[in-house]
Amino acid sequence: MPVNWKRGLTLGAMALVAGATVLVYARRPGSDFHVYVASGEAVLQGKDIYRAPLPAVNTGPPFFSLFCVVPALLDRVSPVFSRGAWTLLNGVALVLILHLSSRLIHGRRLPIASAPVLLPLLLTLPYLLYHFQYHQVNLIVFALTLGGMTLQEEGKESLGGVLVGAGAALKVMPILFVPYLVYRRRWVAALSALAAAVVLTLSPSLLMGWDRFSDSFRYWLTILPHNPLWDAGDRNQSVLAMWDRYLGHGCIPLVSPGVVTLEMSGAPIVRMAWMATVVITGLFMLLAFRGPLRRGSMGAVAEWSALFVVSAIFGPVAWKHYLVVLILPNMLLYQLWRSHPDGGTRRIAGAFLWGCFLLCLSSTRNLLPGAWCMRVGMASNLTLAALTMGAGLLWLRRRLSSGERSEETPSPQPTPGAGPA
Repeated sequence: MPVNWKRGLTLGAMALVAGATVLVYARRPGSDFHVYVASGEAVLQGKDIYRAPLPAVNTGPPFFSLFCVVPALLDRVSPVFSRGAWTLLNGVALVLILHLSSRLIHGRRLPIASAPVLLPLLLTLPYLLYHFQYHQVNLIVFALTLGGMTLQEEGKESLGGVLVGAGAALKVMPILFVPYLVYRRRWVAALSALAAAVVLTLSPSLLMGWDRFSDSFRYWLTILPHNPLWDAGDRNQSVLAMWDRYLGHGCIPLVSPGVVTLEMSGAPIVRMAWMATVVITGLFMLLAFRGPLRRGSMGAVAEWSALFVVSAIFGPVAWKHYLVVLILPNMLLYQLWRSHPDGGTRRIAGAFLWGCFLLCLSSTRNLLPGAWCMRVGMASNLTLAALTMGAGLLWLRRRLSSGERSEETPSPQPTPGAGPA
């Protein structure tokens, strides 16, 4: 009874926080959400989705503007109503992500108020609050991709691939899972994901006409790598921005002051360092992923977690809210830290879990002075945390794979009638 009472109290408190989040953030204008609504309005009015007058540059794939037709229609009723509905939808996506992660890691859906779910949620809270504050779309994309990967793992490869492709059509990052599915020889899932991504990306042409769509699509490809809003200031925590701060502008970690806006230097050495990091990371992933993989295993979750981390930080930009994908690796590391039978694995998992969380806290503005948080951001603390998390996941992938093989290999049985050697 005391446990149920505590769990009910926790659930009640979480429901109050969720309700307050919807009410508070529904009244808070978000610059990106203004772009979402304006992009949807451009579709409704037959205008160009990238060159129509917008509050800021629209960098989303073409299908995202079509997806934003619904927020645009709701915004015609009331901006507060549309933001509230958007926040509620993201909350539903978050609950779905927690349930899917629980099923993958624990084999069943644990209550949200239970420690194995609640603690990883709290460890990801700085990214989640930032996400809800600015009315982002990343939780929806994350839920689609994780749901698709879970379905294909359960043998529903066609449907799973379609969901992964839908996530990639909304935001490019999940496209990284297509070559991964090919590598794992999940041919149906890979082809379904690729087909869904292509079909959904081309779908706005049904409303815009092919000539206008193709012109808009080419324009999107040109602005994608050269968006003036993508800079090397402290907010951008991508690997590219990290190297630009270090090598392009000569910033010294924790010594150079924080800068909100810092134009990309364009130095060739920055691009070389970024490409070298991509290649080295790819090689480490191939080494860690090599060998067979049992469906539904912890090793599979470790691989997906590493892919989510890489997809979040290796693009031209990585805003803080991109790292909501750390929910899955945080839940995995927490479970390994608390319950794995091998003591070494427990210690390493705990070190990566709490070390990355402390790096995140080092730039939390509500806890620390703003000038210090900007200085730490210029030191790329979240980039280093994500890279560290990725390295830990790859190391644990090999360790988990070895453990699974040893469990599946039967011990040699003595030959009947044979005596001692």
